[in-house]
Amino acid sequence: MTQESARSEAKRAQIRHGATRVFLAEGFAGATTDAIAKAAGVSKQTLYVYYRSKEKLMIDVLGSLLSRLNRDHAALDGDRPVDSLPQLRATLVELASEVLEAISGSDYLALSRVIIADSPRVPEIGRLWAQTITGGIRLRVTELLERARDAGVIVVDDMEAATRLLTGGLLTYILPDGIVATDGPVTAPDRERVERIVDLFLRATT
Repeated sequence: MTQESARSEAKRAQIRHGATRVFLAEGFAGATTDAIAKAAGVSKQTLYVYYRSKEKLMIDVLGSLLSRLNRDHAALDGDRPVDSLPQLRATLVELASEVLEAISGSDYLALSRVIIADSPRVPEIGRLWAQTITGGIRLRVTELLERARDAGVIVVDDMEAATRLLTGGLLTYILPDGIVATDGPVTAPDRERVERIVDLFLRATT
């Protein structure tokens, strides 16, 4: 990375950090470019150099959260072994446990509240949410299940339905409970509960 590109990325990270604070405090629709620039410690002119709209900035904020999940949690690595039923089970349990723990203890849950509250007024951000965090998790699960199917470990005719069956069942512990039932942090289900969900899913696909 050149010195110029390193400075550019550092400035983007600075803006993302400030924008995240403003989005969490004011919501997407209520966040102004003046407030974002002030929180980020940059001028509005600098803000527009890096992000031409709030929508593009929100995309980068959500994408950064997903990248952090991928970087910090090895279970999101699509190359984990799934060539036997014990391997697949272990990988899915680890994936589910780490993802649930990560999103229940990060800014993602708070941003989800903002997105859901503002999506009726700004439909674009609802689509951004699905395309970044939740979409990324589903993509990882689909990759793992396709490899397991190719190895003859599971039998799945409808991969999308199978992916949604597993991820949907897991995410209900975080999203409805964490977004609707409380405005604070939420506790991810314990490992035993995750194992039971994975086992039920595997009984249906093996």
